[in-house]
Amino acid sequence: MKWKNITVTARNGAIIYEGPLNELPVKEEYIIEKSRELYNEEEPCIIYRTHITKKLYLDIWDQLKDNQKKKRAADCNSYRELLSPLAVNMEDATLEFQ
Repeated sequence: MKWKNITVTARNGAIIYEGPLNELPVKEEYIIEKSRELYNEEEPCIIYRTHITKKLYLDIWDQLKDNQKKKRAADCNSYRELLSPLAVNMEDATLEFQ
């Protein structure tokens, strides 16, 4: 799958993140929590880390792909729980596919 580029913009117009969806930083706590849950492993290897982050990116894509098709920005507050594992503050921001 070729990942789409996204732009996350704060309410004041400042760009928070611009780049591929699959390069959004993920909180380390989330990766460890999912590693415990899925693999019973406290220190996830690169394979586990990759699986966990890719699954998160795919979940985000599945939830937001309709916005991409309609060429509109998504209000990040509407997807707060889905986006909470990301290490980017998306409060009061919009996410737009390019």
